[in-house]
Parts: sequence; structure tokens; C-alpha cells
Amino acid sequence: MQTLLAFIGALSASILVFEIVTAIRWRGFRRRRLSGVSPEDQGSAPRRSTWEALLLAIFPQRFAPLESAKEYANVTSLLRRSGYPYDTPGEFFAAAMHTFTLHLLAGGLLAGAMAALGMAAAAPFLALIFVALGLRRPYVHLKAIARRRAGLTRNNMLVGLSTLSSLLSAGVGVQEAMRRTADLGGPFCNLLGLLVARMEIEDFAKAMAVTRAHMPDPADIELGLFLRDVEDYFVHNRPLLASVQGLQGAVHRGVVEATEARAALVKQRAGLFGIFAIVGLVLTMIAPIL
Repeated sequence: MQTLLAFIGALSASILVFEIVTAIRWRGFRRRRLSGVSPEDQGSAPRRSTWEALLLAIFPQRFAPLESAKEYANVTSLLRRSGYPYDTPGEFFAAAMHTFTLHLLAGGLLAGAMAALGMAAAAPFLALIFVALGLRRPYVHLKAIARRRAGLTRNNMLVGLSTLSSLLSAGVGVQEAMRRTADLGGPFCNLLGLLVARMEIEDFAKAMAVTRAHMPDPADIELGLFLRDVEDYFVHNRPLLASVQGLQGAVHRGVVEATEARAALVKQRAGLFGIFAIVGLVLTMIAPIL
């Protein structure tokens, strides 16, 4: 056992020395004054480390930015829904490897500390917990961004529908009104801008499919109804202004109800904390007597 640990330690030390020397040589001695100007420099990809190669070999379905990977389709969908916090799936997988490395290092250090304190039996379980957290955290973070963006869509949708309704009532064309509304910014308005931009370079069916794929919440009823009304206008030539005005009222009622629900929750929690404060004050007063 000691021989195996010594071999693993020597191998790890040799890999570490190799990575340090290679990084210095790659970043320092090989860099020319006009680096990045020539075509061969522009097309060269950054060098992968040995550790990244090991992770790709051990967890190819988790970290490999390939279309055949298990999580590639899920990551691509989450990137679209969350507004592209990472430019490409490859950038997300690189960040996921970095997060996993940090969790693995923290778990290894804590497991080693527990083993040194005489709790070696619990050390492997602690290390496994950190490994599981390192594997799941990037995906949980991306899902949280998508949920936060979906929550912001409702308020932005109310502003966008109000602007769109005003422009359509003033006689502005539908496509031009959508383009002007997109200038406001926000999840809903950016979705309108995406639809208008895709309509200019491809047919409407493909543009609508791309827009639906970028919905922050695919189960959003109001947003789905709006996209269906837009599709009915461009495909079946049905009027859009009445649908936009009706949907605007529905979204407004939804925003008001959500605000009232949050206010009621804050009031409930404030009352609960007040009760706890009173109980704590009473206990403080009677504690010296008891």
C-alpha cells in the first residue's frame, strides 16, 4: 500500500513539474513580438493541461463538448434559456471542469485533515460529497440563471406589450413595431428582437422555432400565447392588436397578483419574526427568576 501511494505521489509530482515547465515555455519563450498577428497564430487553440485530459478521459459524458455527450443537448438548451452566460457549450464545459477541480481539491484537503485527526473512516464519504457537488454545481447554477431570467420575463413582458400595443394603435407595421419594442431591452424584448432578426435571414417557421427554443421558460403560458398570436398574424393574416391588448391585461393582472402574494408573504414572515422576538424577550425576562 505504501509503495502504491509513493508511486501515485511521484507520478503526481512529475505531472505537476511537467505542467509548470510547459506552461512557462508556452507562455514565455514561445511568444513572439507579433504573436496573434499571423494566420497560424490566430488559428492555434490554447493548450490543454494533463488534468483536463484526464477529466475528459474519465468523464467524457460530463465534460466533453461534443454533440454525442450526454449533457450536450441539455447544456445547449439551458444556455439558450439563460441568455448565454457562456458564449459556447465548450466554454461552459471548461468552467465545469474548473469548478469540479476546486471541489475535488477542497474535498481532498478536508479528507486529509480528517484522516490526520483520526477520522479516516469518514474521510472517503466527505470526499465523495464534494465530488458530487463539483459535478452538479455548474448545472445547478445554469438552471438558477434560467429561472431568474424567466422570473424577469413577466415584468418585461408587460412593458413590451404596452409599447407594442401603443405602436400598433398608432398604425406602425407589426414587424417594425416589434423591432422598436426590442430596443427597450430585457428578456421579452430581446426575444422579439431575435424573432425579427431571424425573420430577415430565413423563413418564418424556422425563425419561430429558434425563438421558441430561446424562451426562458418553455411552460410560460402568456409568452406561448403571444408567440402563437404572432404566428397566426404572419401565417393566417389574423389581427394582432386585439390579442396584444387582451394579453396585456392578463399579464398586468398576473403581475399585480404576484406582487400581492409577495407582500402577503413578507407580512406573514414579519409577524412570525415579531412573535419570536416577543417570546425571546419574555424568556430573557423570566430566565433570571428560573
